[in-house]
Amino acid sequence: MKLYAVSDGPPSLAVRMALKALDIPFELVNVDYCASEHMTEKYAEMNPQKEIPVLDDDGFYLPESVAILQYLCEKYRPDTELYPKDPKARAIVNHRLNFNSSFYYSSISAYVMAPIFFDYQRTPGGLKRLNISLDCFETYLKRSGTKYAAADYLVVKHETHSLPPFL
Repeated sequence: MKLYAVSDGPPSLAVRMALKALDIPFELVNVDYCASEHMTEKYAEMNPQKEIPVLDDDGFYLPESVAILQYLCEKYRPDTELYPKDPKARAIVNHRLNFNSSFYYSSISAYVMAPIFFDYQRTPGGLKRLNISLDCFETYLKRSGTKYAAADYLVVKHETHSLPPFL
């Protein structure tokens, strides 16, 4: 199994953390974002979106960090508490994963990261959207009463820990 990823991008870090937490061996293939390695035709064969990360599971290419996280749990560790079987608990995990990918991360990326890497301007509307997404996340944490986005624990190698694993 290979993971094509960047060293510090949140989607790549999430997948790397999950692979480590689930004790799934993998080869990390660093993608040089600044050199636009993800924009090549060779990379597009794995992921036409040309986004990072991409998982290569013996020729099965899967982009999108959320889809990768779900796939890893379902295929390799179907009994993990990271992706619970209980429909309500899983629905909360799925919600938080989708909230992150479609709302939270996109607003942070557009306002904080895009101006660093591209010729994007920060706007009052972008700041407003960023603050709305941060407020939403705080609301979810308060309403759920959990320490983390979807639960009070992180499971690492079948033990409960209060801190995420370091890579």
